[in-house]
Amino acid sequence: MKPFEVVSLDMFQTLVNVDSRIEQTWKPILLNTYTREAADECGCLLLNYFFEHWEQMKATKQFFLMSEVYERSFGSLFRQMNMTYEAAAALEILFEEHTRSEFYEDTAAFLNSVLQKYKVCIVSDADEAMTPEFYKKYGIRLFTSERYRSYKNDANNTMFKELLQINHTSPDKVIHIGDSVSDVVGAKREGIKACWLNRHKRVWNHEIAPDFVIESLSDLEFIL
Repeated sequence: MKPFEVVSLDMFQTLVNVDSRIEQTWKPILLNTYTREAADECGCLLLNYFFEHWEQMKATKQFFLMSEVYERSFGSLFRQMNMTYEAAAALEILFEEHTRSEFYEDTAAFLNSVLQKYKVCIVSDADEAMTPEFYKKYGIRLFTSERYRSYKNDANNTMFKELLQINHTSPDKVIHIGDSVSDVVGAKREGIKACWLNRHKRVWNHEIAPDFVIESLSDLEFIL
């Protein structure tokens, strides 16, 4: 007997690799100053600003789009670097390249296998404009934060609640796989089993622990 009925998946850095588009994202922004090292530095600074603005906006108790956070983050980055590039133009490039993010080498085989045995969905903290469309080809239902105006790790748990309702199942029959703390905490808050995908062999140092830890989607065959 299968332990689960539904396999829920994160999108970015779980199924698709955003880092595969670093060059295409930063070359048009940095122009003749582009190097991979400069792009990595800018990417790191952008992420730091993203988390800073995320916390500020979260404190308002209002829903906000990813585009709002990223545009503010680009503005902060460009001011720090004394760049005149428009934050809105950089955001457009970033989102377009997100849609072109490449599969990890284990993604296609995993999806082809799991879709034969389970109901599969994707739950992503994402705007519609930044999501790759491969899920349509595979016939996978997509839950996005923009569509449900809720994030995986917020108190409402709207996306996970909708997942359960649409699939007519109970939390103990669902496993959610993702690479972030939000994937683990959000899923477990709803009683869903959480599997942390730890591709880079990091250390988990958060109070709420995942039920399973894997380093590749291929490892899921031992769980599913």
